[in-house]
Amino acid sequence: MASLLKRLREHLKNGDKLTLKDGEGQDTEDITRATVVQTSSNSDGTQEIFSLDEETEIEIDGSLVQLRIIIHCWMNKDSSAANYLADCQNKQLTNVSFLQRTDLINWLSGNTESSQYLKAPGQNGEASDKANTSDNGNGSSVDGSQSIKPTASEAAVNGGDVSDPIVVETMTHERVLLDHNSALRGGKPIDFGYLIKDAELKLVQSIKGSLRGSKLPSGHKGAHSRVSKTNGSPSGPHKDPIILIPSAASSILTVANIKQFLMDSKYMNPRDLPTAANGLVNVEKKFERISRPIRFIVVDNTRMFTKPEYWDRVVAVFTTGHTWQFNNYQWNSPQELFQRCKGYYFHFAGDSVPQHVQQWNVEKVELDKNKRFKDVEVVRYFWHSLEKELISRGYR
Repeated sequence: MASLLKRLREHLKNGDKLTLKDGEGQDTEDITRATVVQTSSNSDGTQEIFSLDEETEIEIDGSLVQLRIIIHCWMNKDSSAANYLADCQNKQLTNVSFLQRTDLINWLSGNTESSQYLKAPGQNGEASDKANTSDNGNGSSVDGSQSIKPTASEAAVNGGDVSDPIVVETMTHERVLLDHNSALRGGKPIDFGYLIKDAELKLVQSIKGSLRGSKLPSGHKGAHSRVSKTNGSPSGPHKDPIILIPSAASSILTVANIKQFLMDSKYMNPRDLPTAANGLVNVEKKFERISRPIRFIVVDNTRMFTKPEYWDRVVAVFTTGHTWQFNNYQWNSPQELFQRCKGYYFHFAGDSVPQHVQQWNVEKVELDKNKRFKDVEVVRYFWHSLEKELISRGYR
C-alpha cells in the first residue's frame, strides 16, 4: 500500500495527467462510476493504473480511506470548502476536513515531505513492522513507557570504534536533536485529534446548515436558485463580481490606489492620491481561461449591500488583520468569512504577519517597499489566484 501511495505521489509531483475509467474501460468524469484511475506520464508517455477501491495508508478519523477518497480530494484541490463539501454530499463520499485536506494535498504535491495522516510503516513506507511494534515514532513504546535511543556517536563509543580520548570525551556531551513534534509530546503521548474535530464544528457547521437547506425537490422554485449560487452554475449571465477592501487609512491598499495597482501593476502610497468620493471604483480584467473580460466592483464598505445577493457576488476580501473590519459584514467571524470568500492579506516585505492572521484562511501577499518593478509579479500572482476562484464559481 505504501508503494502505491509513493508511486501516485511521484506522478502528481511530476504533473502527470489523471484519467478516471469505469468498469468498461471508458473515460468518465464521475468518480462514483469510475473503478480505476490511470496516470499518463508527461515525459515518456508511460501509463499506470490504480484501483480506486484499494485501501491506502492514509488514516482519517481513525479509519484507513480508499484511494477513491484521496483522488477526489486531489481533484478538488482548487475548490472552496463549501463547493468541496457540497460535492462530497452529492456523491455521498467521505468529506475530508479543511485542515486534513490541506495537509494531504501539500504532501501529495510534494510541498511537504511528510503527512501526519500517513500511518506506519514510516512516512515514506520504509520502516519495518518490527520497528513500529517496538516504538510509536515519538520516543515512546506501545505500552506508554519512554524509550531512549542511543545516538550514532554513543553507539560508536560503546562499540569501541573511537580510540581518541578527546573525541570520546566530546561525544559524551552530545545531545539528541528533537523536532518540534517530539519536543512537545513530553513523557506521555497526547492525542490532539479532538482539536481537529472542534475546528471542523466551528468552521464548517454553518456551511453544512446552509447546504441542508438547499436540498429541496428539483421542481421547487428555490432549489435551482440556491444551488446556482452555491456552486456557481451558469444559470444566467453573471453580474459583476465584487472585491471588498479595507476602509482604514492605515491600509496599504485603498480605493485611492487600488485601480492603479491592479490595472497598471504599480503601487503608489494612497496618501499621495485623491480618494474616490463614493468609496467605489471599477476594474476590468481579461483572463486567459475566461472567455470574456470581467469587470470588478471594488468597494471599501458594505453600505450599498442592500440585498443578500450582493454578498453572493463577493469574490475576494482584502484584510488588514483587524477583526473590526468585519463588524458590518454578513459573516463577521474571520473563520466563517474566509471559508465563504477568498481572503488576501497584503503586507510589505520585512513586516511581520500577526499570529492570528497566520491562522486565517487567507493568502499572504508580499509587496516590496521600494522596488516598484516587482509590483508586476505581485499583481500577476494575485490575478492568477483570483482566476481560480472565479472558475470555481462558474465563470467560463
